[in-house]
Parts: sequence; structure tokens; C-alpha cells
Amino acid sequence: MQELLCFSAGSNEERNQLETCYNTTSLPQDRDQSDTSSRVIDLCTERDQLQKERDQCRKNMNQLKRMRGQLQSERDQLQSERDQLQSERDQLLKERDQLQSERDQLLKKRDQLQSERDQLLKERDQLLKERDQLQSERDQLLKERDQLQSERDQLQSERDQSEKTDDKIQLQERNNALTKDRDMLRDRVSVLTNEKVALEKRLSVSEQNICPKMCNCCPEGWRLLGSSCYFLSTQRKTWEESRLDCMNRGANLMIINSEEERRFLCGLNKIVWIGLTDSVTGRTRKWMRGTPLTTASYWRSGGPYGGGVENCVVVRYWSSGYREGWNYQCSYTQFWMCEKGLL
Repeated sequence: MQELLCFSAGSNEERNQLETCYNTTSLPQDRDQSDTSSRVIDLCTERDQLQKERDQCRKNMNQLKRMRGQLQSERDQLQSERDQLQSERDQLLKERDQLQSERDQLLKKRDQLQSERDQLLKERDQLLKERDQLQSERDQLLKERDQLQSERDQLQSERDQSEKTDDKIQLQERNNALTKDRDMLRDRVSVLTNEKVALEKRLSVSEQNICPKMCNCCPEGWRLLGSSCYFLSTQRKTWEESRLDCMNRGANLMIINSEEERRFLCGLNKIVWIGLTDSVTGRTRKWMRGTPLTTASYWRSGGPYGGGVENCVVVRYWSSGYREGWNYQCSYTQFWMCEKGLL
């Protein structure tokens, strides 16, 4: 019993206690005592080894527990990041689908605008072709009219010189025929002129419809008329300063080419410099591009020369309601009108 009690003790001094127990116990036979003592020592040695292994296992277990907790924490963090990435992925997919839908709509709108632009370009080209054809016909009719007028003048001269009645009658009949032809040609010219004006109006409307779809036609503050942009100043300068201002804007002082431009100026109710001057020759008025003025319809009655130093031209509004050209000294300050082609 004492031997069993000693063996059950779990302190570090168990070996010594067991040896003491065996030394103090009286057994009948020494050989049996020696074998038992040796066995107890072996058991104690095994026990110590097992305790060491147990402690190592506990240490390993604690380390594994810590690693498990760390791995669980990392797992939770990775799951959280995964959920966040999945949410971001879903949001990006949604945005991608929305952008694809917007892109499809924009492509559809672009194709529609391109189709409209192509149609308007076809209409413009057709109108330009018709206008050119009418202008060619008008020029031909004007040429024929001038020829007929020349023949008529010649016949009138021959008629005046003729003293014989037969010659006078013949000349009168010929003159009447030529007069009839002239009147018919005038009517034809009038019809063609009206058609040309109508085509120019249609062309202007078409260009105004085409322009906003193709480009920013005129800069801000400029006005669109036909195929040109116009800028009216808000201050007064000399003719040369006005010309330089227009050049700085990529334009020139306005050149009047059509009745539509004259009507456009008439609605301004201002005195404005235009691109017409006789400062080089003194008597021959020329436009900015160097071509001479071929009509006096821009001038009010009385002539353009006032006897002073009047070399530059304005278009002004008279009390009669008409806007007519008149020479001014280039050093005077007036408003001005710039003109340039569409962008």
C-alpha cells in the first residue's frame, strides 16, 4: 500500500520519495526489492517524459489556438473585403450597363444627326446648282438685252438719219419688233431675278439650318446672314482703326454684294464704315478686295464728292428712310461693320 501511495504522487520529488520508501520498507527478499525499485524508477522516467510531452503538447495546442484565432480574424477580414469587392463589382457592372446604354443612345442620335446633315447638304447643293443655272441664264439674257439695245440704238440712229418715208417705216417696224423683243426680255429678266431672289432666300434658310448642326457658325456677338458673319461695333473709330480692328478679328470691313446685305444695313439705323474707299486714287472708289465700285446705287443724290478730303465711305440712314453711301474724311470716327465667312 505504501508503495502504491508513493507511486500516485505527482510532485517533482516523487523519485526521491519512492527511493526513500523502498529503503525504509522491509521486504522479505532483496532480489524482489531490487526488481521493484528498478521498475519504479523506469516508470518515473517514463512519467517525466510523458509530462514533458504533455507540456509540449499543451504549448503546441496554445500556439495552435492563437494561430486559429489569428486565422479566423484574417478569414473574417478577407470575407469583409470580399463582400466589399463584390459590392463594388456589382456597382461597376451597373455603371457599365448604364454607360453602355447611354453610349447606344448617343450613337443613335449621332447617326440621326448625320443623316439630317447629309439630307440638308444635298438640298443645299441642289439649290446652289439651281442658283448657278439661273445666274447663267440671267447673264445670257442680259447679254442678249444689251446686244438688242445696241442694235436698237443703231437703228434709231439710222432712222434719224433717214429722210425717206419707206426707210422710216421699215425702221419703225424693226424698232417696234426690237422693242417688243426687249420688253419680252425684260419680263424674262424680271422673272429670273425674282426666282434668283427666292432661291437665295431658300439657300440662306438652308444654310442657317445646316450651320448649327455642323459647326459653331459665327462667334459670339456676330450675326449670321447668308454665308457670312457680321459684327457691328459698339464704339466709334476712324476708318483705318476700324479696318485694323476687323483684321484683328480675322475679318474685313463689310463689302456689299447683294440687295439682302443692303437691307441688312438699312435695319441698323446707324452710320457705319464699310470696306469702300477712294483714298488711293482720289476719284475711283474700290472695295477692300481691290475691285472698283460698278454702281452708284449706294450714293445719295448730289454725288459722292463734297469738295473736301473725303476718301472713306460710310452707309448712313437718312430721314427719307433709305440708307445710302457717302464719302467721309477717314479721320472721322464712326461705327463700323466687319464681315467674314462662316467657320
